[in-house]
Amino acid sequence: MRNTAKRLSTAIAAAAVITLGLTACAGSDASGGEGGSADGGGETVKIGVVLPFTGVQAAIAELEGEGAAVAAEQINEAGGIAGKWQIELVEADDQLDTGRSATVIRDLNDKGASLAIGGQTSDLCKSSAEAAQRFDMTFIGAHCTSPDLVDPPITDNFFMIGQQMTTLANAIGTSLAEAYPDVDTWDVVTYDVAAMRSSWDIAKGAMEDELGHAIQEGERYAVPVGATTLRNEIAGLVATPDKEKRGLFLGVYGAGTTAFLQQAAPTGILDDYAVVAQTGVYWPTAVSMDGAAPSITNVHDYFYPCQDTPENDEFVSAFEAATGEKPDSGAYQGYLAVQLLAAAIEKADSIETAKVQEALKGLTIDTPQGLEMTIDADTHAGNGAATVAVLAGDSDVPQGVGITECKLVPAG
Repeated sequence: MRNTAKRLSTAIAAAAVITLGLTACAGSDASGGEGGSADGGGETVKIGVVLPFTGVQAAIAELEGEGAAVAAEQINEAGGIAGKWQIELVEADDQLDTGRSATVIRDLNDKGASLAIGGQTSDLCKSSAEAAQRFDMTFIGAHCTSPDLVDPPITDNFFMIGQQMTTLANAIGTSLAEAYPDVDTWDVVTYDVAAMRSSWDIAKGAMEDELGHAIQEGERYAVPVGATTLRNEIAGLVATPDKEKRGLFLGVYGAGTTAFLQQAAPTGILDDYAVVAQTGVYWPTAVSMDGAAPSITNVHDYFYPCQDTPENDEFVSAFEAATGEKPDSGAYQGYLAVQLLAAAIEKADSIETAKVQEALKGLTIDTPQGLEMTIDADTHAGNGAATVAVLAGDSDVPQGVGITECKLVPAG
């Protein structure tokens, strides 16, 4: 496994700048600060990157952090934000623990950061946003998906760019019904959190709408987010009959997916199912399997070969140059979050928190998907698209994972 802390620290160092005493104070209005110039020799705006850089979901956090670092480096090399502000990223490890959010956000505030991105889970987005509001900080939820976080937004300072689980689950449910109309029963394993449990319920409804009839739910299990042993659930799945017309739906991601696939492999059940589908991130797990990853229909915001746009070519090239790897959906979300904050600062001509938040409302930016993203002024949610694709091990392609059968599904 890659050295997460070392890799991310290297990426952040590339994006950071030497402040030389010009660091802007958190919450201050630097719209007229001294030192601004067209060549980027201006003040520094610090952006916190709040993710579980250690622990069971560190591999996903690493990619998201690297995406943010690529965006910061691109902006800095182009002269900074509006030629006035250079970006410095400040890493903050929440260890996938909502109880740490207040401490993590306070530490960022002490370091001069008035803006932050992150949120590996919807619960962490909520706790981080609430803590950030107490310190007058703006927080962008890059990876969370729960509709309960927006419309209305949980706090005035919170904005979300990860596509909502409703969008993701509807997209994969419809796609699975189209591709596998004869699969009439689905077994289900999800994390025991509302967003992931609901991913199956929403996908099931979308399948039934597409097929015009009810489908059957077989075995259903919900496991803790930190679970790394799923042998009891696998044993229950092994006992299910007639898998040729049965599907397996996974609402887990990261270490949970890795543990499940490794522990299920000796049983052979992954080959027995007609189709395996997943709403959580699969890419880091698939890469770790060195070309032997099982075929899984996956849905997320972004898959790098599914977008044929100049913006995507630029993003993929920059990410590959910085890391030697291809970006995944988390990298895309981290990249987009920093680009969004930069656009808001430029629009506001200020890094003052209230002005940045006002600028975010209704803000539209281009994305590597080839679609614009607009932050709804009322809900604080960014509209975008879900992408459904099949990921499978292939030793002849980059990082040993082939991505095929791409389908872009715009939100709404």
